Amino acid sequence: MNMPCELVAAYASLFVHCWSQYAVQQQDGSYWRVVEPLTLPLISAHLEGGWTLGTYLLDEQCQCAFAVFDADSMDGLWQLGGLAVEFAQVGVPTLLEASRRGGHLWVHFARPTSAYAVRAWLLPYALALGVELYPKQDALGPGGACSLIRLPLGIHRQGRGWYPFVLMKRDGEAVPVGETVQECCAWVCQAVQRVAVPEAVCVACASPGGHLVRDDALIASHEGYVSRDEMFMASYEGMARPGRGSIRAWCRAQDMVGVIGRYVTLDRRGIGSCPFKEHHYRGDVRPSFQVFGGNAPHWYCYRWGRAGDLFDFVCLYYQITPQEAWERLRQGSLM
Repeated sequence: MNMPCELVAAYASLFVHCWSQYAVQQQDGSYWRVVEPLTLPLISAHLEGGWTLGTYLLDEQCQCAFAVFDADSMDGLWQLGGLAVEFAQVGVPTLLEASRRGGHLWVHFARPTSAYAVRAWLLPYALALGVELYPKQDALGPGGACSLIRLPLGIHRQGRGWYPFVLMKRDGEAVPVGETVQECCAWVCQAVQRVAVPEAVCVACASPGGHLVRDDALIASHEGYVSRDEMFMASYEGMARPGRGSIRAWCRAQDMVGVIGRYVTLDRRGIGSCPFKEHHYRGDVRPSFQVFGGNAPHWYCYRWGRAGDLFDFVCLYYQITPQEAWERLRQGSLM
């Protein structure tokens, strides 16, 4: 199979943002990083099955052109299908891709945007659903390292198959958009739509000088590390654990802005001084805490780089475990 050059170029414009490095998937599913320029012939070989490439999401300015929700579970594809519907209702277009263990949901941006702002916007959705969000970090690590995602439509070396983009029917059936890699590639190049990260998020993530408000000591956490505060956050536990559905239902039944407004003075945009002062140098002098209502209510601290639902807020505010908080809420002794 020889992929048309113009189709390869169109595909690359959608799924490659960092051209200075790439990764090659091995037979066991792991990746080897290659710090050399990525080229269209290499991408063509990926689509033709010669090898399988991974693309790094962040460029040298720590910006990305897309984000990816990754659900690695038996019902992961259907989870992401539901999220795609939720996004469509608020005007955010997405692309749904099947994967070996679940699925990927792609969100393409109108322009390259800082990973910090992208994660501020999308991470709460990932936490609420219990899935991963790429990029996984706000900035490049040592030597330019950052998270990568397998380029679509290539053969998964461990699964030994390729996975199409799909459309979800009303009955929940996932229908491939094409029968071949070339058909799927042509479809996605025509179907993709881009969206701008909400201006309110970008403004809130920037200081008056136009630079991101950051606390690198807090942001630079390692995968697998659980901080003292994360022990109190239900969102950092397995979302499928017993009781989480009840907690989610409890959160949905609350007026999140109103409840948190009892603890934090919020302006009309839901912005106030973060109550978790220990994560702010000299306290939260410039308010960096925001509460969002609507279809996906959540709070986010731009300085700390943490998000959560109302239950997480309660756990952190009172410094109690999720189990203790849930028991006290059921007894009516907490709020």
